[in-house]
Amino acid sequence: MAARTSRRLVTSVLLAVAVVIPLGAVLLDRGGPDGDYAPRTPPSAPTAVQTYPSGRVAPPLRLRTLDGGRLDLAALRGRPVVVNFWATWCEPCVREFPLLARTAAGHRADGLAVVGVLVQDQPDAARAFIRRHGGGWPVGVDADRRTAAAWGVVGLPQTFFVRPDGTLAAHQLGELTLATLDRQLSAILR
Repeated sequence: MAARTSRRLVTSVLLAVAVVIPLGAVLLDRGGPDGDYAPRTPPSAPTAVQTYPSGRVAPPLRLRTLDGGRLDLAALRGRPVVVNFWATWCEPCVREFPLLARTAAGHRADGLAVVGVLVQDQPDAARAFIRRHGGGWPVGVDADRRTAAAWGVVGLPQTFFVRPDGTLAAHQLGELTLATLDRQLSAILR
């Protein structure tokens, strides 16, 4: 009886190690350009969406942009806003970028603002990426992850949907798809 219990315990521990360590290694990959901790969403990970009731105000967002300007979320009050936390080294971020570009262009008449927050990445790499792939929205640089931490970002990409009144409607951890993006936009567009 004791031998059977001992075998079960050993099997349980081995199974936990076989699952937890590889998953942790992917999610907490040191894949950033400088080797520092850089949380990532694995390419095949399912997305997680959280919705918010009315009234939860979006955290402040004030950053220097890639072009030397200022990004201030408060200046966009009155418009629906998509805030996308991303990096050029993040594969799902790269894949969803064209979808964000089409969305920004397609909803310009609706007043939709798309803003990016570059997390632990080299500004030169992001500028080159944007030149190659388009994207006409402001991108703030969050080199020290303070803004990402204030927003509760736990992996990349992570996208927040802000109502025109400045309150959060939802956020999604993981790569956007057309279906998930359309569903979240319907909550913030008038």
